[in-house]
Amino acid sequence: MKKRTVKQELFYLFSMELLSALIFWVVYSMWAAAEPGGGKVAIVYPLFVLTVILVQGSLYWLNCLRRLKKQKALDEQRIARIYQAFKFIDYGLLGAYILVLLFTKSFSIVGVLIWLFAIIELINYFHYRLSYYTKSGLGLQIIKPLKLLITGTAVKSQIAREILSVQKGK
Repeated sequence: MKKRTVKQELFYLFSMELLSALIFWVVYSMWAAAEPGGGKVAIVYPLFVLTVILVQGSLYWLNCLRRLKKQKALDEQRIARIYQAFKFIDYGLLGAYILVLLFTKSFSIVGVLIWLFAIIELINYFHYRLSYYTKSGLGLQIIKPLKLLITGTAVKSQIAREILSVQKGK
């Protein structure tokens, strides 16, 4: 399998994050249409939060691609400030899910799993890189990122590095 160039990889990351968000909603819509009472806030809310995080990631990769192509793009300082705000908002949205569950008295295992996936995506974007491809490039590794997190040797994510570099430059 031929390795992608940096431009191809950035376009792939941008488009796949956006496509993933869209696919989640399509699958949810199909499930909700077939499931009586499927439109529960216990599922819709974490799906909304996951979508917000995926779109943020997609826009980040698009900005990186535009930078690489020397097109109009946000500079590192502006991106760092925006994504610091996104991180704060995302934590609030994720925390609010607990309130949603308590006040709506609506619980869904699917909703909790989507919420956990949103937390993993938040960690992947704003803290540590969790996505590592297999040698064939056909799938993602699961054990390696967990081992790196547990041993404290995980690599900071691209967004986390940008935020840190701007904070150190203050």
